[in-house]
Amino acid sequence: MRKIHMIEKFSLLDKVLMGIGFYGMTIIALYAIYLVSFTWVLIYLGVFVFGMLVLFGYCLCSHCPYPHSHSSCLFPPFGQIFKRLYTYRPGPLNATEKTGFWVIMIGIIVVMPQYWLLKNYTLMILFWLLCLPTFAGFVFYNCKRCKCSHCPLNLAGDKYRS
Repeated sequence: MRKIHMIEKFSLLDKVLMGIGFYGMTIIALYAIYLVSFTWVLIYLGVFVFGMLVLFGYCLCSHCPYPHSHSSCLFPPFGQIFKRLYTYRPGPLNATEKTGFWVIMIGIIVVMPQYWLLKNYTLMILFWLLCLPTFAGFVFYNCKRCKCSHCPLNLAGDKYRS
């Protein structure tokens, strides 16, 4: 079996590319919503922040060794925020945590803004031009080398770890 070299810390390039994609598609989603309704921008922003801080932070990142043991995170400044908010909880995610993770990753970040993005095809195309490579890079590049073996996206598996 092929051994995979696990990431000790995320490189600056990894953080920049993930940041451009992740924060870029979030800004595009917020702008598309703003063009229709400022009230919905505030609602989406509230749901997004709650999702990141609670669903993503507690459900996934409190299990992740990177912010806690390696002072590294793909999504600065969230790693430092999560490190202060949640104690490190090594071990598998329970069913509620896995559900919370998928709700933020797919439901809030990707699906929720589609209603407003469909009203502006240019913004929708820009959103997907950032979204697809970001999630593909996340899953097929970073997740293959990640030490967080209990993450639902981890593709390395213990049998491949070096």
